[in-house]
Amino acid sequence: MTIADSKRSADFETVEDVLDGFDLTPTERSQIEARTSELLALDACLKELRVAAGVRQKDVAQAMGVTKSSVAQLEARGLADAKLSTLARYFAGLGYRLDFALTPIEA
Repeated sequence: MTIADSKRSADFETVEDVLDGFDLTPTERSQIEARTSELLALDACLKELRVAAGVRQKDVAQAMGVTKSSVAQLEARGLADAKLSTLARYFAGLGYRLDFALTPIEA
């Protein structure tokens, strides 16, 4: 998916509009656009992961202690607004533990 393929909203500027406001080299802009595409693709992965794991929304909801509707909303909303604790419970419902690693950024 390219930036141009992403949904545009009247409420928010597009990534292209935001990037136009910065003095970026073509390489920097390309890197940002590539990473944005990766994040947009990742945002749609919750349902795909659940389906691949063979787990029903109903079962995830029961494991999380929420309604099936809440799981559907989480999957539709994606990662942008999800709390880490919610994601940890979601993945636990799929049979996974969510781990984090902190690594230094190479200069």
